Amino acid sequence: MSNKSLTIRRIVIFCVLAFLPVAIMVLLMDLYYGELIFVSEKATVGIYLSGMLGMMFPAAANLLTRLITKEGMGNNLLALNFKGHGRWYAASVLAPLGEVAVAAVLLCTIYLNGMSFGEIFPADGLSDKTAILLFQIEYSMIVFFPAFGEEWGWRGYLMPKLSEVMGKPAAVVVGGVIWGLWHAPLTISGHNFGVDYPGYPFVGILLMCVLCIADNAFLTLLTEKTGSIYPASFFHMLNNNCSMLVFLSIFGSPQAVEAANGIPTVQAFLTIMLPPTVLLGAGSFILLLKKRKPDAC
Repeated sequence: MSNKSLTIRRIVIFCVLAFLPVAIMVLLMDLYYGELIFVSEKATVGIYLSGMLGMMFPAAANLLTRLITKEGMGNNLLALNFKGHGRWYAASVLAPLGEVAVAAVLLCTIYLNGMSFGEIFPADGLSDKTAILLFQIEYSMIVFFPAFGEEWGWRGYLMPKLSEVMGKPAAVVVGGVIWGLWHAPLTISGHNFGVDYPGYPFVGILLMCVLCIADNAFLTLLTEKTGSIYPASFFHMLNNNCSMLVFLSIFGSPQAVEAANGIPTVQAFLTIMLPPTVLLGAGSFILLLKKRKPDAC
């Protein structure tokens, strides 16, 4: 078997091992609760377990594919490699916070322009609110392990393999689509977008693919620049747990929160949350295509 054929075989095995457990888990959860878990009021535990367990399946697929195909543990990207790559570690933390800031500006400009800045973000209790935000960031460390689970699978295994067989530009797009489709069982069960939107669930699945292509570009850039999976895991961790809605719920006034909650989910995603992600992804894609130069901290 040629090297390319073997790589393709490994990609197929990895995808089967990453996809099937998630689809089975979500189906069983839906059957157990008798309704779609992400729109259920009684499935809190199921939602938590689905998130935590589901995000670990790509890491398990990485490990199992290596064992099944006798690949071994070489090039596993598990070294920290912090020396000389400090700016990329910093970017992994600052980028998701920057996305939140841009999304907040878009929210205020597009939907809350009838309110003053002080009405949207009242100054009273600012120190307490900042403490809550810091706690939220610290709490995100709990999400680090599931985030690592996804990253060691997608960026730690799938992306290098796809880049090997089709080149980097196509790999970023194809890898993002695969990642987006992996979310399909969750999207069908109401994750991220709910179920009450035109074109359900196909529009939601398509939007997840677009989001994942953009995120894949930046996460692949982080991984390639550092030779480590941990910066991508930090980004994923904060991106999942410190969103613009979390920021608004902490710092925003009740009136602003109420107004934001009234925006249809898909509309809010398209106009507020997706633009900064696409901008970051586009910049990352350009950097990925440039010839790599030695990094300095």
